Amino acid sequence: MEKVSESKRLKRNAAGFYPLLGQAIAMISPLGAVAATMTGAAGYALGSLPLAYVISIIGVLIWINTPYQFSKKINGAGGFYTFNSQGAGPRYGLIIGYMMWFSYFMVITNAILFTSGVFIPGTISYFLGISIGNYTWIPIMTAFLIIITIIAYLGIKPSLAYSFTASAIEIILLIITSIVIIVALGPKNTYVPFTTGPAHGFAGVGVGMVLAIFSMSGSSAVVTLGEEAKQPRKNIKKALLISFLITGVVFVLTSYALTVGWGINRMNKFAASSVPGLIVADKFLGLPFTILLFVFIINSLFAGSLAPLNTSSRMIFSMSRDGLGPSLFSRVHPKHKTPYIAIIIIAAVAYFISLIAGILIGPYDGFVYLVSASSAALFIGHILSNFGLTKTYMRLKAFKPTLHLIIPLIATIILLIAMYYSFNPPAYPVDYSIITAIVFIILTLIAVLIYAKKHPDKIKNAGKSDMLVQDELMEGKL
Repeated sequence: MEKVSESKRLKRNAAGFYPLLGQAIAMISPLGAVAATMTGAAGYALGSLPLAYVISIIGVLIWINTPYQFSKKINGAGGFYTFNSQGAGPRYGLIIGYMMWFSYFMVITNAILFTSGVFIPGTISYFLGISIGNYTWIPIMTAFLIIITIIAYLGIKPSLAYSFTASAIEIILLIITSIVIIVALGPKNTYVPFTTGPAHGFAGVGVGMVLAIFSMSGSSAVVTLGEEAKQPRKNIKKALLISFLITGVVFVLTSYALTVGWGINRMNKFAASSVPGLIVADKFLGLPFTILLFVFIINSLFAGSLAPLNTSSRMIFSMSRDGLGPSLFSRVHPKHKTPYIAIIIIAAVAYFISLIAGILIGPYDGFVYLVSASSAALFIGHILSNFGLTKTYMRLKAFKPTLHLIIPLIATIILLIAMYYSFNPPAYPVDYSIITAIVFIILTLIAVLIYAKKHPDKIKNAGKSDMLVQDELMEGKL
């Protein structure tokens, strides 16, 4: 039987259920999502923000069905690349692999720029009345990225231990904050935020729901830990589902608390504020707790940058190990068992892209540009994976119409709606984000098709290494 050499393997049995759960929640970045995405959703849903999050739970459940179903049968470091390569076909899988890699890579760039150039300066300006220098964000971002790179380099265990601890603390802080606000308001609590009244109809709630879905969608990145997970077919799908349930309930609770705490009829000003969550926390819990919250929001954004670095490095590692990417990315550190070359190069390139974007168009517009490019690739990659799921289960002769066709079709409709409201009208700098994502996708498509024509035997290797490792794992050899 053909085997993958030990020098090309990541650390085996390194992640049990709880570390995987931590990775899934860290990619969602609960406190970071409250600071960023929830504020954006409030701009549309207004005082009906909690209703948008309640409905979004159904949307996310539909969204994660695809990686959940895939992970029942296929696991590996390549994640969506391996899923689709081994199910829908090598060309299809390789194209999706690079699209999803691009999306996760761009999450690193926008997260480090938002933290250093938008969130930290905005908080200091509001609470201290101090405007830090125009380029102070650069050394902050530099230190930020160096630290996450070191953690990722040293092994998946320290990364996941950090992610799990950080995620648990974030969830606890959000629950405490929400309960204190709700209790303090007493009889002023109301069911109104769970109606469409404050949003003046369902249209605003619908757009807010789309953004709420996006804020909870990151958990699917955990699938790239298939090679390092204990009992991957059991634990990865379990981590996907549990992370969604935890964050979904907490986001509904938090969105309600912040809405009533700020004022149901004043939510238009909530969306316009740079740090509304901290303002509400300061009002109800005092400055010491707000400072603690500020520290852990940064920590959340830190973990939310580390998670995509781990994810993107493993995806490019998997593709390169199959001979379908730069060979140096397939190198594994002899001691730490990490794709260390991929980690270092991805971190360095992400840094320079964030730096250039921040300098050329400013940290905020740079963040919007980078996060929009990431979103476009993510949406398209998930849509194609929905179709890939149908083909995969038909090939495996385990096809179930509801799970493998109807739900993926509904997910595709949700994603198309999300794309429409996220990118229409294509105002600056989102218009350039769309162009960037489309150019990358077109170049990937052309490159894969040309390579497949010139090297038909090599393209067949897509996902092969992951499957060899998985087969040995299933046989108990790992």
